[in-house]
Amino acid sequence: MYHDVTAERPLDVGDYFSVSDSSFTRHLDAIQELQLRGCSITQAIEQPGNAVAISFDDGNVGQAVRAFPALVAHQMTATFFVTTSWVGRPGYASWQQLEEMKGAGMSIQSHTHSHPFLSELDAAGVREELRRARGQLEDRLQQRTTMLALPGGDWPRTALRHIIAEEGYEVVATSRWGTNGPHDARMPFGLKRCTVRGNPDDATFSAIVRGDAWLKIRKQAREHVLAFVRASLGPSRYARWRRSVLNDGQSVG
Repeated sequence: MYHDVTAERPLDVGDYFSVSDSSFTRHLDAIQELQLRGCSITQAIEQPGNAVAISFDDGNVGQAVRAFPALVAHQMTATFFVTTSWVGRPGYASWQQLEEMKGAGMSIQSHTHSHPFLSELDAAGVREELRRARGQLEDRLQQRTTMLALPGGDWPRTALRHIIAEEGYEVVATSRWGTNGPHDARMPFGLKRCTVRGNPDDATFSAIVRGDAWLKIRKQAREHVLAFVRASLGPSRYARWRRSVLNDGQSVG
């Protein structure tokens, strides 16, 4: 799971979830060298084999102007989860760019309409976010939209999760670290994803795409600690705390 792909420059605090364009290109090279197949989530579900599903959240313009051409050059596809109210705003892809990406085989899916923490919304709010995003994507791109990436990895409250399926979503992409197998295919199911950020070195990226067991243990242990903090603070307060830590130059996900 990626976010923005930036021009070649030192990454600052605001680029915490970004990778540079040269780093992203090296990642695609590494996938090929490992004889793996970089593809969209749909293609990975339909033909798992040696598939590595590539996905992006938010719809940053760097995805359209840097990641997309690199994917095409490597004959790969990816799934782009777009926050629809951000489309066309400064720093984000336009509808025209998304149409071009879809035409080249990329999958454009929902990251809600305004990127809220879904656990903080009531039933009407959850339904509105999911319905507006899916409706806009289907109207503008003339497609069936069936996938949702959770903003901030935040599920709706347990009693409201049925709304996801009721609003037409069949796959839910989470921010939980890990790989996925056939046993994960329940509807709607929570795809685990591995966040790539900060220009990891070649060995680390290779461990990510190979599903290295020790890396998984370390990442999931870290997630448990942060999940406890998040549960204690609530998602909005946790996000503010994380930003304050990042602004102090520390590394918290």
